[in-house]
Amino acid sequence: MKTTDLLAQVLKKNNLKCAFGLQGGAVVHIFDSLIKKNISVTFTHHEQSAALAAVSYAKSVNGIGCVVVTTGPGSTNSITGLLAAWQDSIPVIFISGQARAIHTSYKKKVRQVGTQEVNICDIVRPITKYTTFINQTKNFQIEIDKAIKIAISGRPGPVWIDIALDIQWQNIPLLKKIKKIIPKKIKINQTKKINKSIDLINKSTNPLFIIGYGAVLSGIDRKIINQTLIKKSIPSVLTWNTADLIPTNNKYNLGIVGMSGQRGANKAVFNSDLIVCLGNHLSIPHTTTLYKNYAPNAKKIIINIDKDQLKNLNVKFHLKINMDCKDYLQKIIKNLTKKKTYQLKQFKKLNWYEPLEKKIPNSNSFIRKLTTKIKNKKNIIIDGGGTALYAGFQSSVIDSKTKITCSSAISSMGTGLSETIGSHKSKKFYKHICIIGDGSFLMNCQDLQTIYQENINVLIIIVNNNGYLAIRHTQKEFLNERYFGTHPSDGISFPNFSRLAKAFKIKYKKINTIDKSKKFIQNCNKIKGPIIVDLIVDESQPSLFKQGYKKNADGSFAPSDLSEMYPFIKDPISNTNN
Repeated sequence: MKTTDLLAQVLKKNNLKCAFGLQGGAVVHIFDSLIKKNISVTFTHHEQSAALAAVSYAKSVNGIGCVVVTTGPGSTNSITGLLAAWQDSIPVIFISGQARAIHTSYKKKVRQVGTQEVNICDIVRPITKYTTFINQTKNFQIEIDKAIKIAISGRPGPVWIDIALDIQWQNIPLLKKIKKIIPKKIKINQTKKINKSIDLINKSTNPLFIIGYGAVLSGIDRKIINQTLIKKSIPSVLTWNTADLIPTNNKYNLGIVGMSGQRGANKAVFNSDLIVCLGNHLSIPHTTTLYKNYAPNAKKIIINIDKDQLKNLNVKFHLKINMDCKDYLQKIIKNLTKKKTYQLKQFKKLNWYEPLEKKIPNSNSFIRKLTTKIKNKKNIIIDGGGTALYAGFQSSVIDSKTKITCSSAISSMGTGLSETIGSHKSKKFYKHICIIGDGSFLMNCQDLQTIYQENINVLIIIVNNNGYLAIRHTQKEFLNERYFGTHPSDGISFPNFSRLAKAFKIKYKKINTIDKSKKFIQNCNKIKGPIIVDLIVDESQPSLFKQGYKKNADGSFAPSDLSEMYPFIKDPISNTNN
């Protein structure tokens, strides 16, 4: 059997139905074998796009993603997507074609040997769970099985397999029957700690669960949340990657936490007396740099499968439990007492206020109304760039048919279009809404060709604030309004998006008035994409919510904790100004 045919068979046996990549001389055999074995291949126009699409696909199917890239720059181009998979804990198999085995620089003190060759394994090793260079057919099948098992076991994550070109076309014996890889189960006796956590929760007056993406990766879904926490009337707050776990209108969903989260959600955390972090370790985006004084009146429990993460925490936890999040919920549910937590649930109303709109739309208001109106099964793809990112999470309304996708840990500009492609290939959604800034849009605009080719039903909402508004806010607050590289007047320019849309044969709609905004939202369910919606907003539009800073007498700035968020508006609950 040809080596790459065996690779394709192993991948297919492990439910990998779709791969992403870009052709190259060192991967023609790999792509040929994938297609022969009826694995769908989506060819993109940049390796970064392929990698980000694979991560999005894996999130959409709650399974494995696959990227195939050629040697040298093909491999290095995909590293942003690799980092997204690593930091969001997504099992993606990265396969790179390499130069011939004797033409590689591995274990040599040289910079390059073969054409476009690079020692990619040493470059990517710090951000993979496993990395291997295959330069002989011996143990090939064992290495592929090993890489897949590592990717899906414990805390999931990406692996990288680099295959020498001359190995790819060789015949290889089948060493063992091809089987589906079963993840390795981590068994740790945490009975005493589990019982202690139950006691703490039952004695708590205002307990609150902070649910992170580790919970979703463990298999926790809406049904399990309803059967456990909601059944016991225990409220939760969510992170960006779990924003779709509980519908927005559910009274036990108190919103999204973090420095760019929602006001009510953060206030609920600071008013709780017990926090249970399920698959979340309270990183700086959730706590701000003031983590030593985060929710000081609450005891804190963390459940996390990653023992190394438990050794490296910013926040001080009273109880650390090293186990699978789903197993933990299943073990505690029968012993939890039902709660009365009105004090926390009242903060939910602070998660939204209607922004003032004058002559042109406000992106927060537009996204709120659009996501409320669309009822089809949809995936809201939120790009990682600035104000579009914040508006997407702070304003989107999630119902039972909605998923949100974002490479939130890297928060990189330019992810949205690529992630739309990956989500589409999952075949899980009727409609996509891609929320992306005008600056981010240009970073992977070649993806428009793939979106056109695939005829993806997507509304691409460009939040057009004429540059980089989030950075302009920073320059205004901390650099006395000295602006550089964030606006057409100070060193950066932008194309005519209608002409760009025309070049890619994609429909275009410009929305620059309140009336146009209302009309578009009213008809949004009838509109089939792909379509680019150029949403013109105020170049100085303020954020809906963000971490506040107070200016000191000496001109320096002191950050505020998340018990209050900017803008400091009158609190309708306590009738005080925050």
